[in-house]
Amino acid sequence: MSLRRTLPALGLGLLATGLVAACLPWSIEAPGAARFVSRGLQQSWGVALAARGRTEIVLLPLPRIVFTDIRLSEGEASGPVLASGGRLSLQLDLSALLTGRVEVDSLTLDGTEVMLPQTPGDRRWAGASEHLTQRVAGDDGDRLRRIILTRCAVTGHDPRDGSVQTLRDVDLTISWPSWSENLALTGGATWNGMSTRFTVAGLRPHALLSGGVSPFTASLSWPSGTIGAEGNGSLREGLKAWGTGNLRTRSLRKTLALTGGDLALSPFIEDLSVEGSFEAASDQILFPNVTVRTGGNLLEGAGSASFGPQRSAVQATLAAESLNLSPLLADLLRLSDSDDAPPQARSLDLRPLTGGDLDLRISAGSARIGPVQLTDLASSILVREGGIEASLGRAGVQGGVVKGRVTLAADEEEAALTRVKAQGSVDGLDLGALLIELGQYRWMLGTTRGSFSLEGAGRDVEALTRSVAGRVALASEDGAIAGLDLADVIHRGGHVAPGALARRNGRTPFERAKMSLLFADGVGEIVEGSLASRSLSASLHGRITLAERRFQARAELLSRTTALVDGAAPSATLFEIGGSWDAFSVRVGSAAQIEAFDASQAAAAGPFRRQGADLPLGIRAYIPTPAP
Repeated sequence: MSLRRTLPALGLGLLATGLVAACLPWSIEAPGAARFVSRGLQQSWGVALAARGRTEIVLLPLPRIVFTDIRLSEGEASGPVLASGGRLSLQLDLSALLTGRVEVDSLTLDGTEVMLPQTPGDRRWAGASEHLTQRVAGDDGDRLRRIILTRCAVTGHDPRDGSVQTLRDVDLTISWPSWSENLALTGGATWNGMSTRFTVAGLRPHALLSGGVSPFTASLSWPSGTIGAEGNGSLREGLKAWGTGNLRTRSLRKTLALTGGDLALSPFIEDLSVEGSFEAASDQILFPNVTVRTGGNLLEGAGSASFGPQRSAVQATLAAESLNLSPLLADLLRLSDSDDAPPQARSLDLRPLTGGDLDLRISAGSARIGPVQLTDLASSILVREGGIEASLGRAGVQGGVVKGRVTLAADEEEAALTRVKAQGSVDGLDLGALLIELGQYRWMLGTTRGSFSLEGAGRDVEALTRSVAGRVALASEDGAIAGLDLADVIHRGGHVAPGALARRNGRTPFERAKMSLLFADGVGEIVEGSLASRSLSASLHGRITLAERRFQARAELLSRTTALVDGAAPSATLFEIGGSWDAFSVRVGSAAQIEAFDASQAAAAGPFRRQGADLPLGIRAYIPTPAP
């Protein structure tokens, strides 16, 4: 080959070799490269760089330099650490590099620990944020086009309690192309053992940081739920955002475990969906129009939520056409995280339920609690630290109106001890219709009114039951006892007519009936009662033991007809009643048994003072048996 052909071929070969070499990463020990890049970063971003490992340099197609075992510091090399460990890859602007300047187009951190402020007074990242804000707001063109974090850890302090928290397995991509004014973020992390993913799109940093308004679309997902929002934001007077959003969670308990926060009554809420318009500023969110779905119910209204360093607070006024309160009531009666505990031993500790403040007002055209149908419901729930108050402003039940209030308060000296107070009233209730609705035999007819006021204290249900004190009073007028003819029972000497027909046709109409119970230490004494009709009168006195679920009483029937016909003093028919609530017995009492019963009542009366007449027990179709 001639020299004239050899030299061009050799030149092309050397050029190709040089291009290939320029495109390959070269691993070198070049502390001067780290110092050169550090000076550029300090001028542009207020960040100093130090690299203790080897450096890789790639010249083509775009200049890229990779540092290992890095350290980024605020301001000077001796400043607070911003990031340490792992690899830092910088893609540099070629035109700036040829003039001896460092302009970073793309930054990648791999396996690095990023340090956010560790205490409220920690100023790390303040200088870098100020440099970034000035450059973005000034729109001078010198900006990062892409930031990528892979397999990183981000550590900072929790503003609620000051504890140090760490996000792990952080993967983040921040993309801001030179041809677009919109910035996008996508990524994920592991937080409190749960994997999360998030996206932010449509953000305009220049408008946002120069005092304008920027649109945005954001979403966050985790194993048990999602959050989505779309609207506009501004930094003009602090961080503000407004638009529409939604929260959906299949388990509020797991969601709160992810955030580390707490909400009032959260153990009783599983599935929850909140969507509507919002206005957010600082740590408060307003919902001018919101739709809430939980437990198969749909409610609409308005509300707000605030998240302080110690406690969250939720306020809402919601309305629904219909509500099913059965699942919520079942959970409230459970009052325990342990399903294995027997009902009497279930804890009444309020602390798991009062992790935040709640002011909730609910109204509904109709509502259902088990088989019971309510109309025109107006209720409220108020939760504060150490206490819960649930009020039923009014509700229609079978032609009557029910009102009530229950307060639960933790003892001032012992938080696990709960004090309960309950009071309420009912007026115009059709008792027979209510019994049918409950799936019971319609043995009592009449319009009923009454009131109750009870209180107690305990660490568990059994202790509360044994401490109940207060009063219950009921009255009914122009009613009847179905399935039993008391006048015929008197005529038969205390025996019920045999046969199903007699029981089906039996009926005792009455003009008025009253009963009043006085409770002390979990025992209720029947202190007042009467039943009066044209043909007879009746009385009942005895006691009810709540903890043992037992009933002991004496009923006395007196015929008015016999007294008028014979002209003699009427004689009473006496009954002895006793046993458990769901299986008590009724027998005709002898004189000796009655005397024994009176003696036991006097011994057990203790704190009670008997007053007024006794009231009869609403006996169904029980057949008394003669005394042995």
